[in-house]
Amino acid sequence: MSETIYFDSLAQGLLKSGVKQLCDAVSITMGPKGKLVLIEKQNEPPHLTKDGATVAKHVNLSDRVESLGASLLRQASENTASVAGDGSTTSTVLAKEIYFKASQALQTGIGSPSEVTSILNKKVDNLVDFLNSKAKKVSSNDEIKQVACISANGDDYIGDLIANAMSEVGSSGLVTVEKSKTTSTDLNLVRGVKLDRGYISPYFINDNEKSKCCLEDPMVLILSCKLKSLTEILPILEKAHNAKKPLFIIANDYDQEAIQALIANVSKGLLEICAIRSPFYGEKRNTILNDLSKALDTKVFNSLEEDEVSKVLLSDLGSCKKIETTHDNTLFVECKSCQDSDEVAKTLEKKLEDKNLSKEEEAFLKQRLIINKGVVAVLSIGANTESELLELVDRIDDALHATKAAIESGFLPGGGISLAKAGLKILEDIDTNDSLLEKTVSKVLADACMSPLKTILRNADKPVDYIFEMIKESCDWNRGYNVRTEEYVDMIDAGIIDPLKVTTTAIKNATSVANSLLSVGCIVLNNQQYSNDVQLVQLSDDMY
Repeated sequence: MSETIYFDSLAQGLLKSGVKQLCDAVSITMGPKGKLVLIEKQNEPPHLTKDGATVAKHVNLSDRVESLGASLLRQASENTASVAGDGSTTSTVLAKEIYFKASQALQTGIGSPSEVTSILNKKVDNLVDFLNSKAKKVSSNDEIKQVACISANGDDYIGDLIANAMSEVGSSGLVTVEKSKTTSTDLNLVRGVKLDRGYISPYFINDNEKSKCCLEDPMVLILSCKLKSLTEILPILEKAHNAKKPLFIIANDYDQEAIQALIANVSKGLLEICAIRSPFYGEKRNTILNDLSKALDTKVFNSLEEDEVSKVLLSDLGSCKKIETTHDNTLFVECKSCQDSDEVAKTLEKKLEDKNLSKEEEAFLKQRLIINKGVVAVLSIGANTESELLELVDRIDDALHATKAAIESGFLPGGGISLAKAGLKILEDIDTNDSLLEKTVSKVLADACMSPLKTILRNADKPVDYIFEMIKESCDWNRGYNVRTEEYVDMIDAGIIDPLKVTTTAIKNATSVANSLLSVGCIVLNNQQYSNDVQLVQLSDDMY
């Protein structure tokens, strides 16, 4: 075994090459006149998309060091999409610009990477505070439609679709997206609930594209105790296996032995299983599990006594049409016994009006409200071709998450205008007494903030410098350039808005990744060839 080592400028040069290639591929999708990216997929139809996160995920570079740079940049995209549901392209463009501009400054000997990153972090905190002060709350169904429309690259149809879905279930309700078996797109209301808990291990994922586990027509086992070993629930596992039914497990906790055994059996194809931990603690946890058991028409098993477990029938377990589990949450679709509980829901909604609630109490009440309302709006997306379908599902899913983010935290003038004007303010606020290093870092951040708008304008073949001069002259925070109509307008009145959460998450994640890249002084490549197979616990052919 030997290693290849790259130092300083050589290491940084190769990292920059990888960062640039990934950013170039992602950034051409940005804005209403951005271009589609055609992705080759093995044994599948080619995938057309304007989703930055999807593009970033499929960029694989042949040079290993360049690939490392692209992988680090990809983290900004993935983390932003994961937290805010949108903004993957914005975060990619911001991260690349901060990294390149700051790197140029460092080459002049102005300071060390740690000094630059320290000052940069403080200025980003100030930037986020400024954007928070400028945000406007979503107050109408029209504004919900506006957010959805802009997040879907200006598609009014998608905006209407999402607005209608959210009006049916309310701002705290659930909306999910699925592929239709027909060419039409429909909005349907089904019984279902969401739990704010994700899978205990990524090895349960069976949909790699969406990084989630999907179980069709599963049985649900709810345990108000710790699962120490699979032997404790072996009779239940055998019944599910013989009936060819997937099993979904909710338990207070799991011993490592139990987790490893679950993973191993899933890996061998012996069981179709997913497992999550119960939310909350103490009485709050018991209340949530009781609510959930009613929705799923089952009971909560408080112990795993052998005599009790052996008597459990499949009919004693919970059921629903489908369960989708991601890293963060679990969606139960078409729960057979899930019913609206208007009285309970109204009580919970009234309690949520209390401004003095702690964050934990608020989260607890919201979770209960979702379970007791028991309604999910399902957007069934249809298209004429598989490629068209995949692109449409991506856009609607992104727009839906962005809309939820806007309802949660408010919105800003969109189209890159808010960040651009924030960048101009950073330049205005530079103090003559600031050190040269502080002034330089301020300019780095200001330039980066202007890069999303410049990218949108370049993709639309518009004169970047001329338009920026026009924007500088305007004192109106909401006023900007509408690329689609080629007019200077009030962006909010025109329906061009961005969720605050998306914008602030993008800048914070971009800065974090850029800081990491700037701090790299050495790269070590291990030349040993590794197998892609995951080494799991070896079990016998029988279930553990």
